[in-house]
Amino acid sequence: MEPISGHSGIAAPFPMSDINTDLIYPQQFLRKPDRNAMAPFLFHSLRYRPDGTPDPDFILNKQPYDEATIIIAGRNFGSGSSREHAPWALKSFGIRCLISSMFADIFKANCINNGIIPATVSEDVLAECLRAAANPQEARFTVDLERRELSHLRLGTVPFLIVDSDRERLLKGNDFIDDTLAELPAIKDHEKASAQATPWLSIGAVTD
Repeated sequence: MEPISGHSGIAAPFPMSDINTDLIYPQQFLRKPDRNAMAPFLFHSLRYRPDGTPDPDFILNKQPYDEATIIIAGRNFGSGSSREHAPWALKSFGIRCLISSMFADIFKANCINNGIIPATVSEDVLAECLRAAANPQEARFTVDLERRELSHLRLGTVPFLIVDSDRERLLKGNDFIDDTLAELPAIKDHEKASAQATPWLSIGAVTD
């Protein structure tokens, strides 16, 4: 995973609350194997009409939002199943940051693991961001992960929340497996100590 310290780009306003992972990436496309080619299926039931043509009223089909790299979403974004296809599809489309007042926990963890910044703001700040992004001429936002700040031409600079461990993973480009491997010496020491103390429980322990 590539480290990310911040991002600047067009933000698409997506005020709907309780957007679940099936709406983000529908289940009928789960067998698509290439995570870098999932963009066409992102928000499929919203982006396309029943005949398969793009719906011109959907925000990501409008300029300049068709080139959005940030989504400003309603509360509880990413609820539902734990499918990692949702952040894969978002990243495949080009999304590098999500702004909302609340994210589903598993979805947020999957975003961290895939290098997408989940910036949590208050309901009041979210409403201001949505209003600002609704103006195509004012839709550019800057996200500073190191300072935990969002910047916008009209709104100025506002803080966002992200826990220290998630912030560090994104800044370093580490996922949860990388963090675990970094503790491998301590894990081996623990396994050796456990094998000596309780050998009947230590079949398959890491001893090398």
